[in-house]
Amino acid sequence: MNATEGAEAGIDFVLNDFGFRGVSSVESAKIGGAAHLINFSGSDNLAGSGMTINYYDATKVYGLSIPATEHSICTLLGRDGELEIFKHVIRTFPTGTVACVSDSFNIFRACKEYWGGELKEEILNRQGTPGLTHKNS
Repeated sequence: MNATEGAEAGIDFVLNDFGFRGVSSVESAKIGGAAHLINFSGSDNLAGSGMTINYYDATKVYGLSIPATEHSICTLLGRDGELEIFKHVIRTFPTGTVACVSDSFNIFRACKEYWGGELKEEILNRQGTPGLTHKNS
């Protein structure tokens, strides 16, 4: 694998479509979801995938999903239990890409102390994260 392949690996999931949650109509979800699928594969918007099948006569669903949390999960144990939830998520899904809401209480603490501190080595040692190289820094 060359450096370009490593840098591009997983790019289809860099931006995930959770857009059905905040739109004004099902039609808006369909249009936005289908547009998203032009550049990315990550989508939890079934309406967008359905539109690509119906409008473009696609033969398969193009929107794919990854394990992902939402605020209700990450706040389940309160502020003091947030780190335990993060640990549970990455240990429940030990390989591949996951998305974990981190702004429920304090995004800066979550990024610096949890993901970039306490969980850093565990994350760097995960299997299945394309293009990730571990450097002791």
